[in-house]
Amino acid sequence: MKKILTTLIAAGALVTLAACSTNSSSEKSASSEKTVTFHALNGDVKVPAHPKRIAVQNYPDEVASLGANVVGTDSWAYPNTFLSSSQKKNMVDLGAPKFNLEKLIAQDPDLIITVDKDQVADYEKIAPTVLVNYQKLSGMNASLDYFAKLLNREDEKASFLADFKKEAKMQKEKLAKQAIVPSKNTISLLELQGDKIYAFGDNFARGGQALTTGLGFKQSTKMAELSKGVGYAEVNAESLAAFDADYLFVDFADKDKAQYTALENNPAWKNLKAVKEGHVVTMDYDKVYFFGGPTAAKKEMALYTDAIIKATK
Repeated sequence: MKKILTTLIAAGALVTLAACSTNSSSEKSASSEKTVTFHALNGDVKVPAHPKRIAVQNYPDEVASLGANVVGTDSWAYPNTFLSSSQKKNMVDLGAPKFNLEKLIAQDPDLIITVDKDQVADYEKIAPTVLVNYQKLSGMNASLDYFAKLLNREDEKASFLADFKKEAKMQKEKLAKQAIVPSKNTISLLELQGDKIYAFGDNFARGGQALTTGLGFKQSTKMAELSKGVGYAEVNAESLAAFDADYLFVDFADKDKAQYTALENNPAWKNLKAVKEGHVVTMDYDKVYFFGGPTAAKKEMALYTDAIIKATK
């Protein structure tokens, strides 16, 4: 959306919002009675102590996992199939890469959470806005800690983590029955897209958190490097030896199945330890490629456990 058009839309919509302010929901009014100061990337922000209507980019899973009400998120995060119908009850698609301001205002948020520093000024005209430094929220525990503090939901975080650990224990027991002990095995995550091969760290979806934080697999050395860096890298078949591990997880869409067949016939692939030992686990791209929040990770554990058992029997 062009900047001038964005400004005009925001200004016009804000006038309408101001005119209707006396008819605001009692829920939002109650939530704004008390505010707290939260130190964010965009400075100290006065936010509702108990926000009731939250619009959030990139992290709807984290917010919903803490039991908070997400009223809107970006187009990329919105399709998260791991979130329940109740978690998505009030959630709408607000567009991407930037929120559609008209849709955002219509959702009447009392808190906006964004990763887009260029839009903070526009969002601040609508509701208190927190700019998130996503590079510091690497991994499920870090992100849960951050959002539990922001949303005043420490008890909900503790409850979620207890359930997460219970699920992890159950899935580890299923693997143990097949003589698979995650803590004694390394992994690497790969993805095929067209003629490209990508490797991922544990903080870029693709089951990373389910496999490491959840099931307890160790990262290969190269995977760990990606986790500490940008999170992913384009690789080629010849460089895959650097990502060799006890288990390789490869996701791809149906349209890229032929590429996987070609990879299987590549001598460099055939020479990998995981390939020789029958420890290659293929995953459906459409199920795992993008969604890596806490609830997604919790539900993915069973998905990955079953895939591991099926692939290695």
